Amino acid sequence: MVETVSEYLSEKLSEYRILIGPLERAAAELNYAQNLTKAKLESEISDHVPVLGALADILDISIMDLLLAQDRSEFIQAAMAQSGLSTEDVMHQLRSLAPPSREDLHALGLEK
Repeated sequence: MVETVSEYLSEKLSEYRILIGPLERAAAELNYAQNLTKAKLESEISDHVPVLGALADILDISIMDLLLAQDRSEFIQAAMAQSGLSTEDVMHQLRSLAPPSREDLHALGLEK
């Protein structure tokens, strides 16, 4: 049976949709699992290192994104610029939420 080009293309699109459906569902499930894992780890880190959780809240950033950044200090500076907060503003808020140690500040790139 000879098909028209239109019928052939329609059939191939249907085939593609059938084949890609499970892959899209799997990708969505992986993304969901990744988000759950990230949230769990961020919660644990925030509990163990409160200053890091406070900084993430102040700057509205992901703890994991900060920790995975190639240059954490630059990441924090960019987040402060985006939020419109100065280093002094951030330090003031950090001290009121979770008083940081000198080691905490150095690890976060807020003190040399």
